[in-house]
Amino acid sequence: MKYNDLTMDKLRKLSILEVAEKLGFELEGTGDEGRRAICPYHEDKHPSMHFSKKKGIFKCFVCGAKGDLFKLVMDDRNCSFVEACDWLIDEFKVVVVPDVPAPSCHPNLSPTLSSRPNGESGEISRDTSTTLGMTLGVTSALCTLPADIVSRSLSLDSQFCKSVVAEGYLSKERLMTAVNRYRLGASKEGGVIFWEIDDQQRVRTGKIMYYKPDCHRDKGHNPTWVHSLMKSQLPADYELRHCLFGLHLLTDDGRGKMADGRKVAIVEAEKTAVIMSEIVPEFIWMSCGGLQMFNAELLAPLVNHKVVILPDTDETGETYNKWLTVLKQAQQQYVFKYPLRISRLLEEHASAEQKKRKIDIIDLLYEQ
Repeated sequence: MKYNDLTMDKLRKLSILEVAEKLGFELEGTGDEGRRAICPYHEDKHPSMHFSKKKGIFKCFVCGAKGDLFKLVMDDRNCSFVEACDWLIDEFKVVVVPDVPAPSCHPNLSPTLSSRPNGESGEISRDTSTTLGMTLGVTSALCTLPADIVSRSLSLDSQFCKSVVAEGYLSKERLMTAVNRYRLGASKEGGVIFWEIDDQQRVRTGKIMYYKPDCHRDKGHNPTWVHSLMKSQLPADYELRHCLFGLHLLTDDGRGKMADGRKVAIVEAEKTAVIMSEIVPEFIWMSCGGLQMFNAELLAPLVNHKVVILPDTDETGETYNKWLTVLKQAQQQYVFKYPLRISRLLEEHASAEQKKRKIDIIDLLYEQ
């Protein structure tokens, strides 16, 4: 397949030393920046091919053969450039960066953010957009973060991704699918970035969260919001408007075309949505990001879809009742094409001990 520039950048950053070792080269030397190997381009008795990690190239000082890591793979495996890229992606588990449409932003708000003229393909249905405008008082384009910030952050290197596999929630292959689905990123400190991308593919913000090796939240490390880190680059009157994590999955083709009647399941934690998307794929799994963040406005884009809400549980049933209250508020504010449903799965099947621990659906499934 053809890969975009962002994916190619990821491939170019691979270590040519590691690529050579994957291909079976026996590297000699101890230097991190330069190693040697027998040259396959001529009858070489002494290692005359040199690899430069810093430059990402190889060169034989006897026969003159030289090139980059793509050339090395193409010649060694006798394959085309595209096939070499495919091999690198498969061997090094590179997350393929999808093409993401540019976000909408009022052109006068900030020259650093992309803009898209009104009326371009990507608008939500007339009924939904009108309802949202009346409820939130929105009459102009929504200012959001640059779209490429998501693509450039895509990574499996967060502790969250490592823990999901290590603890047996998902295989590495299924995790890669989920990472691409939700466009999960990673911070330099190993936090996972859960991006809030709306149904018009606009990046609202991102939540950087930290997990422990057992795949439970590191509560000693508070979450960070990407829009807060970018405060100096945003307009002075910038106002964050949250959306459901996973809302972008309503879009069929990445350009705003949506089919009605999609089955949507809403949970509290982003972790739960990511894992459940692979376990029960017939639903589009979304997260509100926490009990205190759940409100009726978050459900407005879902008026034409089949929605079921799956609250966490507790000893008193308080969590369930709070979610039920929000559901009723949403039904009063908006006209839903299908009845909103709330699941009593945890209320009826979780044990007293599990309710004391305030488990969610993932805990119920894996503990049973």
